Amino acid sequence: MHMVRAGWTKGLKTSVIAFDVAQFFPSLNHEVLMAILRKLGFSDNVVKFFSHYLVGRSTQYAWGDFISDLQQADVGVGQGSALSPVLSAHYLTLIMRLFELDPLTRGCFLLSYVDDGTLVVQSKSLLDNCEALKRAYGVIFELFKKFGLALEHDKSEVFHFDRSHSIDNPPVDLGYAPYTGATPLKPKLYWRYLGFYFDRKLTFTEHLTFTEHVRYYSTKALSTVKAMKMLGSSTRGLCPVQKRVLYRTCVLP
Repeated sequence: MHMVRAGWTKGLKTSVIAFDVAQFFPSLNHEVLMAILRKLGFSDNVVKFFSHYLVGRSTQYAWGDFISDLQQADVGVGQGSALSPVLSAHYLTLIMRLFELDPLTRGCFLLSYVDDGTLVVQSKSLLDNCEALKRAYGVIFELFKKFGLALEHDKSEVFHFDRSHSIDNPPVDLGYAPYTGATPLKPKLYWRYLGFYFDRKLTFTEHLTFTEHVRYYSTKALSTVKAMKMLGSSTRGLCPVQKRVLYRTCVLP
């Protein structure tokens, strides 16, 4: 938000592409991760600690009543582990540094929150922003590919922040299916990022249509209802008073 408003004071328009890394935690390569830690200057003891933490891991798959045999897992980190955010952050550090050094990404910022990434560009023209975003998206896609990760193109989103009276809202040709040629990635009238809704002018008043409002909160209420049985476990779940508060907060509205 600060970056957008700061750009407006200089007459700049801000455009973003939000992307998602497919199966981020399960796809982190152990050997690559250890090499990154050494590259970042961590001592041998720290590298050995993380190496021993990851070695000997196994996984199994469950589908309905079927549970597979245990299989050795030479990639991935457990999502429930307290060390997973630390390891994933270091994994992304080198990618972000290489992105910054690439001449094609000059003037483009890369923000990351775990597996949610955002490309940000600013200029006086939204069309120029679209071209810059396309170049930057191609660079970040290739970088993630080299590190054994993949982007889910169909989950990518583009959004333009523009406080002018112009109704221009140009799409972006990502260069990757399904958003290429005649089917570019079209921006929405509002953008949801990390739980917050943004409109083009950052007014926070007209960004949510009635239909989207109902869809969002009905989904939230349905998720709560489905979780009530688990959360209300008599052994280690919520007490009746807490369940009532949860129901009144998330379902009744």
